[in-house]
Amino acid sequence: MDETYQLREVMDDTRELRERLTRAWQTTLEVAIEQGMPARAVIETMVTVAHERYSDCFGLAAAANYLQLLAEQLRDIEKNDTESLISGDEALVFASGEDVEMAIDPNWLVDGKASG
Repeated sequence: MDETYQLREVMDDTRELRERLTRAWQTTLEVAIEQGMPARAVIETMVTVAHERYSDCFGLAAAANYLQLLAEQLRDIEKNDTESLISGDEALVFASGEDVEMAIDPNWLVDGKASG
């Protein structure tokens, strides 16, 4: 079966799957750092490789839209933190990384939402 087709299929996305994948990425990161590689270089390389693979599989526009979605989420968190500091209120607690990942519909590409 064509690999690109497999990536475009609707996936059975579960919290358990995301937790396993997160642990796998964290382990890869930790092993590379333990082997003496600079943490920043490891992280930047992992992001670059993932982004290139995403672009190859789903197209440049979809990759750009996904990065924009992630950037908007980070801006919202930063805005909340800044407003809380200014007002003296306690910052809102946003979902954990796993919860944020689960909140992003894994089928947004195949549902035609990637074109904006």
